[in-house]
Amino acid sequence: MRTKAPIQFLSIRVLLALFIVLLELIFINSMASAGVEFVVSSVAVTVALLIQLRFAVRTTAGSPADMVVFIFNWLFLDLAPKVQLMSMPQRLINTSTVAVDRVALTNLVCALFMVAFTLFYGFLSKRSEAERRMDPAPATSPQEFTGGAVGLALIACVCVVGLLAPSAYASIENAVAASPASLILKRCLLFLPSATLLILLHETVRSGRKLTFSRTCVLLVLLLLVLITENPYTEKRNALGPLYTALLLMAFPQVFSTWARRMWLLVSGMVLVFPAIAIFTHNHRQAVADVSLTQVSDQIVDHYFSINYDSWANIYTAVEIVKVHGVQWGHQLLGSLLFFVPSALWTTKPLATGIFLADYLIVNYSMWFTNLSTPLIAEGYLDFGPVGVVAYAGVAAVVVTLLNKIARRSTRWVWYPMAVYGAVFLMIVLRGSLMIALGFASAAVLAFGLASAMLSVKLGVRHRVARRIVAQPTMVS
Repeated sequence: MRTKAPIQFLSIRVLLALFIVLLELIFINSMASAGVEFVVSSVAVTVALLIQLRFAVRTTAGSPADMVVFIFNWLFLDLAPKVQLMSMPQRLINTSTVAVDRVALTNLVCALFMVAFTLFYGFLSKRSEAERRMDPAPATSPQEFTGGAVGLALIACVCVVGLLAPSAYASIENAVAASPASLILKRCLLFLPSATLLILLHETVRSGRKLTFSRTCVLLVLLLLVLITENPYTEKRNALGPLYTALLLMAFPQVFSTWARRMWLLVSGMVLVFPAIAIFTHNHRQAVADVSLTQVSDQIVDHYFSINYDSWANIYTAVEIVKVHGVQWGHQLLGSLLFFVPSALWTTKPLATGIFLADYLIVNYSMWFTNLSTPLIAEGYLDFGPVGVVAYAGVAAVVVTLLNKIARRSTRWVWYPMAVYGAVFLMIVLRGSLMIALGFASAAVLAFGLASAMLSVKLGVRHRVARRIVAQPTMVS
């Protein structure tokens, strides 16, 4: 007889739900005078978020992708905008002015995305689990990497860092926008040591092989290369977060073996660590020794009132643009899908949607720069209206389900690290702009492919087999 699992009243899911409800009560009490539609739309977001937390964050998921979607919706579409509206009720963080009807419509658009994602993801997850039961994957692990392949990958990574890292460091202060050259240099070639370390670390820990001195040295050298190429002085948090979160999950699979621990890791990283390291990512001359605890705490609090949490405000602006100028009918989506086509060849190529929104804000309000985010919800609404929001939610559900499937594959060591990295990287895709996120994702996938190809080369295998054959004694009749 099947029995129901006991309810854990102090589980992280329950604590998150209580916090969400408590914030909603505080918000309603503070903003009740703004009008009924203002309050009702806010309640709709809270209800949609709670539904997603209950039904679209699955403890059996192969990757943490569904957690990332929930955390994005919670932080960027619920927590941050409510805190900002209570503090600045007349003006948004992206310099737009507040209109009650537009706030209500923005909230309803966000709630629509959450509910649509939950429905799509629930359907796709049940279908995927049914397929797994009917056709279970083999439990065999792939072959371990040979010493020759590991040496080849290590030499390639050392050469790449030695040749390209100096030019990357020299361009830190002058880099203003992503270009095809910078994608190849920083997001693919200089990411090669990170991809190699993730794959090799996963194979070392999960294969059950004996940790030898040579393998330890290789891992340490790769880690040193990663620290040279991926650190707060050379990269923004959107590049560092997926990498170091994936490294923790690869290195300590037993520690983060449960759903609750992975959720705690992601929540603490998004809520505390990412805002804190902005001290370094936004000031390359900041020394670690000069940072005080007060400075860190102030940075975390102020972060939620900064342009870093402009996602909801930019959805608001997308709603305004559609109301004034109409939908774009796929114009922005076409530019995102063809991000690799140079503007010199495609003279009418759309700008990244963040720049498109910023140009509108500069003309109509008092925005002063163009480096804005554009959430996936805003991308869908700009191009196709509410239908686009539902369609993009469906695509997000498909991507999350695909990442879960990839994480369960056992044919090659690259699948699980790539799925975990991709799951956390999904935060960048959700925050946008889509054009830039797809460029970064494509470069990372290429780096994983190159690293996996080098590590899978069978160097020295034939030589060892031949020596064994020669060493066998011959039978004398």
